[in-house]
Amino acid sequence: MRRVVALVAGLLLALPAWADLSRSQWQIARPIVPPRAFTGGLVYLPLDDAALAVGSLAEYRIAGDGRTETPYRMVVEEGKTEALASSVTITSRGTLVGREAQVTVDLGAAAPLANLLQLELRGNNFRCRAHVEGTGDGHRWWEVTKGALVYRHEGRFQQTNVALPPNDYRWLRITLSKVEGELPTIEGVRAVSQVIIPRQLESVRATLSRREDTKQRQTVLTLDLGRLTRDLADVRFDVQEPTFDRPMTLVASSGGSGYFDVGADRLRRISGAKEAILPLQVAEARRLRIYVSNGDDLPLTIRRIAVWRVRRGLVFSADPAHRYELWYGNRDASPPVYDIERLPMTSAPAKLPKAALGPERKLPTTPPPPPPWSERHRSIFWGALVAVVVLLAALILRALRGVKVIPPDA
Repeated sequence: MRRVVALVAGLLLALPAWADLSRSQWQIARPIVPPRAFTGGLVYLPLDDAALAVGSLAEYRIAGDGRTETPYRMVVEEGKTEALASSVTITSRGTLVGREAQVTVDLGAAAPLANLLQLELRGNNFRCRAHVEGTGDGHRWWEVTKGALVYRHEGRFQQTNVALPPNDYRWLRITLSKVEGELPTIEGVRAVSQVIIPRQLESVRATLSRREDTKQRQTVLTLDLGRLTRDLADVRFDVQEPTFDRPMTLVASSGGSGYFDVGADRLRRISGAKEAILPLQVAEARRLRIYVSNGDDLPLTIRRIAVWRVRRGLVFSADPAHRYELWYGNRDASPPVYDIERLPMTSAPAKLPKAALGPERKLPTTPPPPPPWSERHRSIFWGALVAVVVLLAALILRALRGVKVIPPDA
């Protein structure tokens, strides 16, 4: 019996901790609307300003069918290249003396993800053409790419990477054909999965207030974003004057009355540009304040100011047969740890099917514990208590009546 109990306890402990979510821990739920004609797979959910106005980015959870935690990957489209490289196994080597060098490699689990090969070549002053073939069964080989140029000159100028088109071959055969110089030796190969995440900006609503500080000879611009806004990228000015060059300083506030320094720059337009753009690198803010130094010039005629942020979103694997919601509003939530965060991206988020967020709804909070039985049934409780007291009193009186008093001189 003890063995059975221990086995059941072990199975319960082995269940994933994220299998079910408790609604009582989260305040807000928003339905995730899948893209049209979605058949399943990875989907990208851009986060709007309301979803981004959270205390911590650890607050997000994606709930499938109202309870099952669905892993996601956070993506910031700030313009960068993500890459994950892994070493592969060389299964065979072959050479044609002085003319060709050849290796066969096993990509293993990296096979469907690799879109670049990094060749570790020994030698200097060479120029070769790379020919790559692939196979899934080890018997029939198919051309993957042909004629890629690899070279190294003076030990400094080199190109030893070979781009791969989409394929799912597990084994690749790489042949280097000499064009000039010495034939290099292929010492190793790394498979790389890389994806370019382009810069994608979203406009932010902001209320502008302006005042002229004649004593300091500067224009003070205050932009109230209305809520905490993340990943602020730039401010764009529509100015009437054709040319100008004004020093400026920026401060920001995440709430309350205190401001922190953002930096100094110049608001300038020499010719041609329609907008004057002030780049920002502000992680989060609710208000921006810009001090434009006018010197002895008249203040600029600023017709409009627009604030832009970098788009941020979640990538997750969805099944059209299930419904998904985004939950947030739990200040005590710890950052989730998912495999999908560590696995390489195979395509840019902008190329994935895009989902959208629906309206907010409040999740039910944890109900208070019920009052004790004595408070829910006071009349019964007090009646029983009185009966117990009466019974005890009767027993005490009966006991006293049965006590015999012995005279002292007896």
